[in-house]
Amino acid sequence: MVTNTLSENGGVTRGVCQVDDDSNMTSVVETYDIQMTCDGLKAKDVEGNPVNVAADCHVSMNMWGLPAEFIQELENGFPKFLSSLKEGDIKSEYLLPSVIDRLVKSGRAQVKILETPDKWFGVTYKEDKQIVVDSLRRLIAEGAYPEKLYG
Repeated sequence: MVTNTLSENGGVTRGVCQVDDDSNMTSVVETYDIQMTCDGLKAKDVEGNPVNVAADCHVSMNMWGLPAEFIQELENGFPKFLSSLKEGDIKSEYLLPSVIDRLVKSGRAQVKILETPDKWFGVTYKEDKQIVVDSLRRLIAEGAYPEKLYG
């Protein structure tokens, strides 16, 4: 759920997923500047236009289980992506969710959504660092993780 993946320090980008009753993803759309405000959840599309995002929607955190053949799909599409860039465009990205969305919509791929109730934490903004440190310490204290992962 998107609300489990937000930063307290600013907007985040997530692949907002539409899911059918059998937990199959029917689409994934990269959505930008998602953040909770006093007026509720706010977000933008790729052009910066406001879009609605439901607080309980599924989002991709780019944790995908993909077959080896998927690499070929990426290789095939990359030249087309590069040729579509406008002169001087240094910000466009070849987005994994966009490739997967195209494959799902064309019927060439099926994606099963696996949910987790866990809250995401990561460093999107430098101000997120202490929250991550504290969260990891709490998980270690609760026994979810060992004190030393390696060694």
